[in-house]
Amino acid sequence: MTPVTFNAAENTYIDHELSINLDSTEAFEGPEKLLEIWFYHSEKDIPGDKTLRSISFDDWGKILDLVNCKVLSVKSTSKLDAFLLSESSLFVYDHKLILKTCGTTTTLHCLGSLFEMVKIQLGWNFTNKKNRLEPSKVFYSRRAFMFPLKQKSIHKNWTDEVDYLNGFFENGSHYLIGRIDNNHWHLYTTEPTSEKSTIHDDEEIDETFEILMTELSPDRALQFHTSRKPGFEIDEEHDLGHFLGHSTSNNTGLNNLYNKVEEHDAFAFTPCGYSSNSILDDDSYYTIHVTPEKDWSYASFESNVNPLKYGLNNVDVLYKVLNVFKPHKFQFTLFCSGYGKDFEALRRLDHIKGYKKVDKILYDLDNYQLLYVSFQIDEAELINGLSIEY
Repeated sequence: MTPVTFNAAENTYIDHELSINLDSTEAFEGPEKLLEIWFYHSEKDIPGDKTLRSISFDDWGKILDLVNCKVLSVKSTSKLDAFLLSESSLFVYDHKLILKTCGTTTTLHCLGSLFEMVKIQLGWNFTNKKNRLEPSKVFYSRRAFMFPLKQKSIHKNWTDEVDYLNGFFENGSHYLIGRIDNNHWHLYTTEPTSEKSTIHDDEEIDETFEILMTELSPDRALQFHTSRKPGFEIDEEHDLGHFLGHSTSNNTGLNNLYNKVEEHDAFAFTPCGYSSNSILDDDSYYTIHVTPEKDWSYASFESNVNPLKYGLNNVDVLYKVLNVFKPHKFQFTLFCSGYGKDFEALRRLDHIKGYKKVDKILYDLDNYQLLYVSFQIDEAELINGLSIEY
């Protein structure tokens, strides 16, 4: 039996058996469901000594079973646990989590058990007098699915997802953003609870930057195909999926988008596909997921990194990502708790050589601003020769 290993010195967990035998041959839904729950506004607001990171690996596995995905590997720092999953990623901080899952996962089905678990194990009770849950804030979002009828249960349509979320949370609002052409974006968010939203003097702006890309350039998509077969391993403690994942990261530069990475985890699926998690400065991450099949090619990039710390802005990062994939169409979103130079750089971006802007939408949502911008290429036949420039 192939081992599961944990290296305490490297803060690393790898399930070699799952990694060796995982197969992604069938048609796959690339666009992810993204669930972000802030149980408390800050780790400083947590009552007692226990946090989300006190919860055992086995118990996180049980939550992920409800979502229908498994853990491939984990990287940890002093602030963050980054789980690389069979279907995307999970990031666990002391006070919040981000769960991003693709395919036909049932992301929202974990909610009841998740809140019951934090109540029993951590003593966190968010139930109000109306028997609804009121954590500090909740976000749920996703792009329009390519194969909505293949989704399971409530995830077949947005209305059912919203009804399900409203069964748990108080003061939820939902939005359909962009043109209704199968490239639009959905968002559900709750209003922040005042008693759990203490502002701390050393608090930084919270932002999430996403780039969602479809119809990848064929030559760029080939970077994410592999000839390996399920069941093949390098040796008893090294699987080829992780080895090829790291090789792909190096060859594409996806492990160096901010010119610095402290922890990087990557996996190459068979016969194609790629996922990676990268951690910077112990407490920030970016994650990339690719389904490169010709008829439904898709890639996503998500980050909560402040690029200004590394001499960049999000426009610089956008161009780096686009040059790796050269998509026919893409949308980017920036969810930000304050205006700054980085937000303004993206807001002013109206022209990208070779593309035309389809939509630009700005929402003011309670304590957050949401910027949504959509582009598509001008001449599809030129995509392979495209040089993306300012």
